[in-house]
Amino acid sequence: ELDAKVRATNAGVTGRLGARRELPGGVEASYSVENPVGVYDLASSTHRGRLSAAVAGGEAVLQVEGDASSQAYEGSYARDVQGGRAGVRLSHKGGALGYNVSYARDFDGVLDGDAGVH
Repeated sequence: ELDAKVRATNAGVTGRLGARRELPGGVEASYSVENPVGVYDLASSTHRGRLSAAVAGGEAVLQVEGDASSQAYEGSYARDVQGGRAGVRLSHKGGALGYNVSYARDFDGVLDGDAGVH
C-alpha cells in the first residue's frame, strides 16, 4: 500500500511518500519520507519507520524517526491486564532517555453508585 501527498506554497513544495505492508506472522511495517517546504535534499528530509506485531497477548511497536542531524527511537508494549490496559514505552531522542509506564482502567463496575468531581 503506497500513499503520497504533495503541497505547493510560495516558499516551495513539500511532499510525503509512504509505504505500508503486512508481513508474515502479523507484523506490519511502514516507512515514510517527507521533505520540509522548499528543501529537496533527501538527507534533510524526515524519515519514519515503524514495525508492529502482536506479542504475548499485546502489541509491540518499534519506531524510528530522523534526518541528517538527529534521530529518535521508541519502543512500546501494551496489553490488557486485570480489566484495564497496561503499557510501557521507552524512547531515546536528543541524547535523552525517556520512559513511561501506564495503566488505565474504567471505573464501571468497580464503584457502586454515582460519582462526580466538581
